[in-house]
Amino acid sequence: MNISLKGNLSRSGWAVRGLLAIAILGLLITQGCATSTQSPEIGHPAPDFTLSDIEGNPFRLSDLRGKVVFINFWATWCPSCRAEMPEIEAVYQEYKDKDVVVVGVNILETRDEVRQFVQQGGYSWTFVLDTTGQVSASYKITAIPASFFLDTEGIIRAVNIRSEEH
Repeated sequence: MNISLKGNLSRSGWAVRGLLAIAILGLLITQGCATSTQSPEIGHPAPDFTLSDIEGNPFRLSDLRGKVVFINFWATWCPSCRAEMPEIEAVYQEYKDKDVVVVGVNILETRDEVRQFVQQGGYSWTFVLDTTGQVSASYKITAIPASFFLDTEGIIRAVNIRSEEH
């Protein structure tokens, strides 16, 4: 597999930034109706979870009600994940003061590994650790990066799963 990072950075960066901007603006304007079914599908509540952040503090998704949330499932070894991180940081910086929260859910890596990666990249949003894979399984993650856009009520309004072109 030959991946052109320059091409992926341009396409991935534009796609992530554009989708996030559109989703955030739409979510800030509209509110949807909640259903009682928990499923990782558009129009359904996002499955709640509690994980530790990279400093060891507990983080619970449902504590973010009232804010627009962008959840990104990723890993340090994933080229596409790494490529979109600077664009996610740029969007986070642009919207962080508008009740928008970005949460990076790292899948199956150690706290030290993730903390080092985050510090070296200068990323400043919230990073949590799915060390067992249970949260990823509840979101039916089969490919990464995978992103979910939640409205202020915790309802999934958009999903973006990156697929590599082979």
